[in-house]
Amino acid sequence: MTTKIKRSSFKTFLNTRTAWSLIGDGVSTAKIVMKPKTTEEQYIIEDSARTSIDSYAPSLPVEMTCKVGDAAFTYLDSLRYARAIGYSAETEICNVWAYETPSNGYYPAERQNVVIAIEDFGEAGGISVKMNYTLAFVGDPVAGFFNPTTGVFIVGAGLAVLTTLVMGSGTLSPLFSVSHYWLWYSTTIAAATVTMTSTCTEGGAVVVQKDTNGNVVGQGGAAALALGLNHLTITVTHDSETVVYHIEATRTV
Repeated sequence: MTTKIKRSSFKTFLNTRTAWSLIGDGVSTAKIVMKPKTTEEQYIIEDSARTSIDSYAPSLPVEMTCKVGDAAFTYLDSLRYARAIGYSAETEICNVWAYETPSNGYYPAERQNVVIAIEDFGEAGGISVKMNYTLAFVGDPVAGFFNPTTGVFIVGAGLAVLTTLVMGSGTLSPLFSVSHYWLWYSTTIAAATVTMTSTCTEGGAVVVQKDTNGNVVGQGGAAALALGLNHLTITVTHDSETVVYHIEATRTV
């Protein structure tokens, strides 16, 4: 016997850089547009052409009725009035296949880097304000399992994953855990530099640390910090898989 899958069993959580926030309040429709890239060719000995699929360029366009107090809207609205571009418009989502059978509260899921494009904002007189935006997928997803109650993503088959992440001063928020897959961290530093140490124990993995100016920082080396917000990155590459960790370090003195 077959059972129809309800739309409520496919959930998308948005990383607002402080928490995973469910996209859904005020949203009546949202579909992943796969955008397959194809090549069509016909050999001279054939009467019919053949088509091959070369790649995909997925995106998730969303129309949202704006609701004050909704965490996803609050984050998206901050990007809108800041006219966020570049790094500021980048984050990640977690697509959760909640129609599958969970294990200890964890459902099969995928973590996907995205860039957010705000398309329009407003509506006609007498109608609730709406926002149209698109989540454009960046690179390949990472397979794993997500717990919607705790907001924790556990890595599945991914190999480009850090096993240690230590900042010489300050405390990472959230705390780093090898079993929890979180790519956006924040910390406060009362110094002009901070040491960075990170490792991936998977054989053949390459870990590259960079300071806020894009300069490479060796393992255990010190990253220079400007006053205010600094964006440090750690890129882990294993074969064709690449994962970027982000640390937003605020220097106070």
